[in-house]
Amino acid sequence: MSLKKLSGETLVYGLSSILGRLLNFVLVTPFITRVLTEGEFGEIGNLMFWTAFLIALVVFRMDTAVFRFASRGDHDPEAVFRQCQRLVWLGVGVVIGPLLFFSEGIAAWLDAPSATTYVRLVLLMVAFDALSAVPLARLRLQQRAWFFVAVNLGNVVLNVLLIYGLLFYLPVYVAEWFDPAFRVGYYLLAMTVAAGFRYCVLVADGFLRTSEKPAAAPLDRLPTGTPAPAAPPLRQLFSYSLPLTVVSVAGIANALVGPTVLIGYDEAAAGYFTAALRMAVFLNLFVTAYQYAAEPFFFRQSGKDLATADRTIYADAMRAYGLVGTLASTGILLGLPWLQHFIGADVRPGLVVLPLLLAANLLFGVYSNLSIAYKLTDQTFLGGGIALVGSIFAVGGPLLFTARYGIWAPAVGMLLCFAVMCGLAYLVSRRYFPVRYPFARLLLYAVIAAAACTAGMLSDHLLWRLCLLLFTILAFGWIERPWLLRTFRGAAAGAV
Repeated sequence: MSLKKLSGETLVYGLSSILGRLLNFVLVTPFITRVLTEGEFGEIGNLMFWTAFLIALVVFRMDTAVFRFASRGDHDPEAVFRQCQRLVWLGVGVVIGPLLFFSEGIAAWLDAPSATTYVRLVLLMVAFDALSAVPLARLRLQQRAWFFVAVNLGNVVLNVLLIYGLLFYLPVYVAEWFDPAFRVGYYLLAMTVAAGFRYCVLVADGFLRTSEKPAAAPLDRLPTGTPAPAAPPLRQLFSYSLPLTVVSVAGIANALVGPTVLIGYDEAAAGYFTAALRMAVFLNLFVTAYQYAAEPFFFRQSGKDLATADRTIYADAMRAYGLVGTLASTGILLGLPWLQHFIGADVRPGLVVLPLLLAANLLFGVYSNLSIAYKLTDQTFLGGGIALVGSIFAVGGPLLFTARYGIWAPAVGMLLCFAVMCGLAYLVSRRYFPVRYPFARLLLYAVIAAAACTAGMLSDHLLWRLCLLLFTILAFGWIERPWLLRTFRGAAAGAV
């Protein structure tokens, strides 16, 4: 298992994220902004606010449990998949079922008593997305990245087609079937149907795969003739996944608290901060793609015996992540005079906090690397504690200091949150899964990038900033040339 393989999978997952966002940005956003009113947009935002929390609660991090228990050969992979999916179904029944029953009351609580159907559509969409989590995790673990991309892009394409069909074709060509008062419902219906179709495709794929001969299973590494326990006990699954669910919920809360608190003080400032977050999405796409590839990769790499696992790959992955992530952040900041046109001129004052948000995103990726220690060693309760400590800064910063410092409070709070989480995760790694991470290299990357970005402030001239970016690339290449040649040439030779 090589770093070259991890890099390739990161590129594939990145392609999926970028194309999906691009299709939505180019085809859906301009169309929807003309079709729906501001009030209807607010209604959608109000309904969608809770979806991430609900998905986290229903999935209960069974996707990560799949990586843990289906990758080492001490359990039958298909039995693990089935067990985890049954638990997600249980979560749908326990969480989504009662919410569907009380959907009228929920609509009234959201100050939208006439939106009961909308609430039900959102809940169904959450159910389909949650039920897709374990099958998608199986694709990642089985290294079927291209099929993963096809399934998710198919979901986006179908969603786009349905939105245009329901909100453009229907009112123009079949007007008698179109209800103008149900425009929000058509939009949510398109998303729900697309999510349901994706789940059906994943179910069909799983059925076809499990009908193959057992010998074709790629993840069973037990010695020949040694029976694999069918699946881990429920208590073991829950004790592993519960703290990770705390991590997920805390992470969602940390991301939402800044804009939410700002709205209470100054709606304009909330708009500034949200615009800066949108610019940071350029880096976030890379971090997300890396996470998609890295988590199953690290579990596969560890093997059954952690004591004898080759830990060089974990250090190399951190080094590669730091190199590419820092370079991407530098490119965003140096290209800001042109990239800022992706957002409106009225919210560009918020870009002053963009360097802090980019640094926070970079640290989040570093934390993702370090967090593999408690995931591999079943110390996930420590991960839950780390997330709660980080939330003190992410939540406390905006609550205590927004009135005085405005958008700087949530930005600094987010940066401190991930910095503290990185520090605590490193202590856990040293204790339970020591790896010689190249932190000196990461610091050197940051110094070079900071110097280039500081020099870029001298002029907005395109040629000057391109020269600074080229200097950064050449500096990184000169520093890391021996390591890059050794790592990737060695991987290529090993593949041959």
